[in-house]
Amino acid sequence: MTRSFDWTIAICAVLLSAIGILLIYSASPTSVLWIKQAIYLVVGVLLMVGLWKIPIRLHYSFGWIYFVISLVILLAPILQGGDVKRWVHFGFATFQPSELAKPAIALVLARFFYDHKKDIKSIKVFSGAILITAIPFGLVMIQPDLGTAMVFIAIFVCSIYTAGVDELTLFFVASPLLSIVLSFHWIPWAVFYVALLLILWFSRTRLAAFLTISIGNFVVGVLTPAIWRSIHIYQKERILVFLDPGRDPFGTGYQIIQSKIAVGSGQFWGKGFLQGTQTKLAFLPAKQTDFIFAVLGEQFGFIGSFITLLIFFILFFRILKIADEARNEYARILATGLGSIIFFGTLVNIGMVIGLMPVTGLPLPFLSSGGSSLITSFCILGILQSIHSHGIEGP
Repeated sequence: MTRSFDWTIAICAVLLSAIGILLIYSASPTSVLWIKQAIYLVVGVLLMVGLWKIPIRLHYSFGWIYFVISLVILLAPILQGGDVKRWVHFGFATFQPSELAKPAIALVLARFFYDHKKDIKSIKVFSGAILITAIPFGLVMIQPDLGTAMVFIAIFVCSIYTAGVDELTLFFVASPLLSIVLSFHWIPWAVFYVALLLILWFSRTRLAAFLTISIGNFVVGVLTPAIWRSIHIYQKERILVFLDPGRDPFGTGYQIIQSKIAVGSGQFWGKGFLQGTQTKLAFLPAKQTDFIFAVLGEQFGFIGSFITLLIFFILFFRILKIADEARNEYARILATGLGSIIFFGTLVNIGMVIGLMPVTGLPLPFLSSGGSSLITSFCILGILQSIHSHGIEGP
């Protein structure tokens, strides 16, 4: 049994992309970026239709091959010179390998969890899934690209939760992140660590898991301050300026301050198309890419931002619907993992623009300028279309 093409998802994606092209043009009317984005949109739609026709069982069969290919392409920019190694250059075009690695990780994790669904809560499965995620995470951090690396964690958490892991287990999985946050002062970290040990004890956690979680959190808590001292200065500043943009108003904090000014100045109806002063006078940095939502807020105000967010909401709702209706466990896990890529990217980017999250460099799906992001987003939708049409069949 198969189902038809999901036109709601396709229309939402094309509408968002069209809004993105309009905003890119308004940000740089004299450049050809909007023309390139329109070409990328056509390519993306064609790939979405092509992937829709591929049975989901084929993606299951090639899961590990996708993973190996993703690691190879992630190595390509690292082998190049320079401090920032995120792109591969092909003459007149550039490509960001980490974008394609996102769906590849979702594909391999879905297969891994499906193959081990009977012992999904075992230490062996947890360790294997963490290793699968940690390898591309490390390669992307070398580039360095913290935002994309965090997407891999989002894929891992959403996939393993859909596979059947309960909330308490997820808390134990997330506990090292809490240790990282709290480890900058020994008192709150010590309180958290003691509380964690008590939760482990009263939940009657198996000895192997007890030792793994407790020792892991201890190591993370001890090493985090040392790692903080060794990371790039600009990465430290992004976090510190997120907490206090006024710390460096003409440096690292400049982006967040100008972005919030642009969004706020749009008020309810916006200043009008091509009328944004922050955009036109070049006060807003990365206006075609990371801060495209600020351009939207300035020129089209609350009403334009609301309509765009509503389209995103409809898109997310349909993705969740596809995951919920998938009768096969593999298809359900895969749909959730793929959906988390778009959802996490949207949440972090918009949160960054309005000052609720640190600047990470994650593009806004479908809207931000860039062929790698747009084409990958449509490829994700193509696989989701395949799940919608063929996902009820076993892999």
